[in-house]
Amino acid sequence: MRLLGRRSFVSLREHAAAVEEAAEELGRQLRAWLRNEAVNADLVSQKEHQADIMKREIRVQLTRALWLPVSRPALLQLLWHQDEIADLCQDAALMMALRRPELGIELEDGYRALGEALSKTVHAYHVTIGDFDEAVANGTIRAQAPKVVEGVERINQLEHESDLVEREVVATIYHKEELPAFDRYHLIQLVLMLGGIVDQVENAAGDLRVMVSEA
Repeated sequence: MRLLGRRSFVSLREHAAAVEEAAEELGRQLRAWLRNEAVNADLVSQKEHQADIMKREIRVQLTRALWLPVSRPALLQLLWHQDEIADLCQDAALMMALRRPELGIELEDGYRALGEALSKTVHAYHVTIGDFDEAVANGTIRAQAPKVVEGVERINQLEHESDLVEREVVATIYHKEELPAFDRYHLIQLVLMLGGIVDQVENAAGDLRVMVSEA
């Protein structure tokens, strides 16, 4: 908990950093999966667990805080979205560890592009919530709102680009008639899960936009 004179504010930046570590580990395991190497989902689970511990601590602090510079329900909602990002990273790693169908160069490139888009989006969110955290700590939320909104817009653009890649990969999977039905299902579910992580980042960014607009 960061102290602001007589006021106190629970920063979510550290939790966002832990969430990004889970996403980074997922990226490493995705690259291993693409090389047809063993996926160590436990490494992602460890990062998720660390983020989960922080989440519980922050939730308690938010509940006990007598004064907060922004809406308590909004902060709890933001915390939930951040937690979902880490949870989905764990789920995606577990799914990759279960099965690695034959992909071919086109699908390998597609999944690689998805992983890169995911990493960029999570990092952009970490930067943006850092700007939000700094604005709250300095009592300059209104003044810094344009900078936070600019970060949110950047996240929205990255999510859109990721969504386009997601559609292309799904189309490629459907067009690969030689893929067995279960492999096709598995690969599409993995695409949707990776895309879902990016969607949760966008949701969290949307929460930030609402909070700065209401400050």
